[in-house]
Amino acid sequence: MKSFKARLCALLAALMLASPVQARHVTLGYVDLSFYEVTAALVQHMLERMGYNVALQAGSHSQIYPKLGAGEIDLFVAAWLPNTHQVYWEEHQQNLFRVTRLYEGARLFWAVPAYVPETEVKSVADLTKPSVAQRMVKTIRGPGADSGLMIRSKSVFETYALDAAGYELAPGKAADWIDAFNRNIADEKWFVMPLWRPQYLNRVAELRILEEPNKLLGEADSAYLVAHNNIRNTLGKRPLNVLGRMELWIKAVEDMEYLMKVRNMSARDAARQWLAADPNTVEYRLEPEED
Repeated sequence: MKSFKARLCALLAALMLASPVQARHVTLGYVDLSFYEVTAALVQHMLERMGYNVALQAGSHSQIYPKLGAGEIDLFVAAWLPNTHQVYWEEHQQNLFRVTRLYEGARLFWAVPAYVPETEVKSVADLTKPSVAQRMVKTIRGPGADSGLMIRSKSVFETYALDAAGYELAPGKAADWIDAFNRNIADEKWFVMPLWRPQYLNRVAELRILEEPNKLLGEADSAYLVAHNNIRNTLGKRPLNVLGRMELWIKAVEDMEYLMKVRNMSARDAARQWLAADPNTVEYRLEPEED
């Protein structure tokens, strides 16, 4: 078993073997949420080690996918498939391919704080009970309306007739729903929130995932680094092979995002610190591959 330092040196050696003679430009896109941003920072770091100049573009799902499909973005972090990003993938997949699976077990859910008794709120359906509804914060906050989470959460909201119990589903900016989350936790209010993993808020407070027997939020996904077909000419085989050996874990993404959001690091510094501190949590196939 190679030591941490030996494995990291082997990775850097593989990256240097993959470096082109002259720097080239790659545009890396990501959805404008912090867990995507730290993952993009790690991909950016690897590309720069290979001698590429990396331009970053962030935006909502509905902004980024058309740019990726049109070739304005070369690489994208990260497509949740086969469920959450299905509608976007089906529209643009003829121009795209999967470079590597970054992590497994990505999932969407609704959760309440653990201090809300499970005897009172165990499933989404329990939110409509009069004894629960009168105590719950009625505004259910989440990310952008075009995200897979909120598209599916709208179906949950309608199926369980939560409007009749006085609830409001409120998509919005990340800063708003994170601020609401922190205030509600600090005040120990009863509230429900659409969430996902990886997401650093799962480390900030103890949460309980609600049962949702209709599975309207879908099954677990894998998150992929995907690319426009044109990048085969930009990167070539060997750099794509290096990126193809990149593999993360849910915990790795949450650890990096925690450093960014709680320790106030930049996405790049969070990615670098995580990689330097625990490089063995990334499973690279480091041996150079033949062309």
